[in-house]
Amino acid sequence: MTPSPAAPARILFVHLGGIGDVVLAFPAIKSLRETFPAASITMLVESRARGIGTFNPAIDEVLVFDAKGNPTLGDFLGLVGQLRGRAFDLAIASGRSAAMAGLLWLTGARRRIGYDASPLAWTLTTAVPLSPRQYAGDMYYDLVAPLVAIPPRLPQLAVCPEDRSWASGFLSASGLAEGEPFAVLHPGASRIAEVRGIRKTWDPLRWTALASALRAEGLPVVIAGGPDDDAIVRQILARAEQDTDSPGKLVVAYGKTQQLGQLAALIELGSVLIAVDSAPMHIGIAVGTPTVGIFGPTDPDKLLPAGTVHQAVHVAGLACRPCLWDRRKTTCDELTCIKTLTVDTVLTAVWRALPSAQRAKVDSRAE
Repeated sequence: MTPSPAAPARILFVHLGGIGDVVLAFPAIKSLRETFPAASITMLVESRARGIGTFNPAIDEVLVFDAKGNPTLGDFLGLVGQLRGRAFDLAIASGRSAAMAGLLWLTGARRRIGYDASPLAWTLTTAVPLSPRQYAGDMYYDLVAPLVAIPPRLPQLAVCPEDRSWASGFLSASGLAEGEPFAVLHPGASRIAEVRGIRKTWDPLRWTALASALRAEGLPVVIAGGPDDDAIVRQILARAEQDTDSPGKLVVAYGKTQQLGQLAALIELGSVLIAVDSAPMHIGIAVGTPTVGIFGPTDPDKLLPAGTVHQAVHVAGLACRPCLWDRRKTTCDELTCIKTLTVDTVLTAVWRALPSAQRAKVDSRAE
């Protein structure tokens, strides 16, 4: 659709989700920037995503609201005042609740775009049909489709030169030559999800077996993770470091990446990323690294782009999966969907995702 001739000067994009969710919305924001190059674009995010503007040059300003921290009425009114003071011409919200539609109305923006899924959708100037059974990046893109004439695309994340230099230096100091293929394993998920009863992580013993299998083929393995991943990474390392016979190196990046940019740079330099459904999985896609996503209760069709090199692995034939968000708000105790996922299944997906030129160097089974 051709954009309206009345170009907005100040745009607000509200996206109160985790880091991975915000990355999925990057294509929509990039298209807004390309369509309205003179506009000032503000993004309102949760506290955990406060640094996200560093990775998207299309964003001029990031505002933070601790939506998950039990905000008071005073906090909400303070936010409304802050938004009204910026006099937005266009306000867009990715949330489907009545609160999101109400917030857009309270901003005073003359044009307000959101999903048609809440009782307050009538307050929007454009209510977009909600189509949740598609890749989430495309679902968020639906919000800007009435404004832009650019087709949807995959998320892209800008890695700064300083972070890329740090990652190169770290790998060199760890014994990996420049351009040497290696796999990045990021086994953890956010602590917030765990606290809320959402478990998506794979068994540490299987991560260890996967690392050993990759190293046995001569492919170095870099194990990454942040503070939330302490328990699972330590369990993996306690066993993986005993594997001294495999030719592939084992590099521990856990605790070495001090901020998200360094992790993104490390993933960008990798030949393949293996991760559970988490923010690092979305970062892998956004920096263009072939990514293998390990899925249990969530739906890979919504979280991994189809028709790409990226591979989704899950247990086939389980009638109960995917269940999270569609049928449940927390995961079950059995977790058959993740506990029965085999190392061989994941390994097959890794060889499929690994670029052929690099696979030939490390995979003795490659044709």
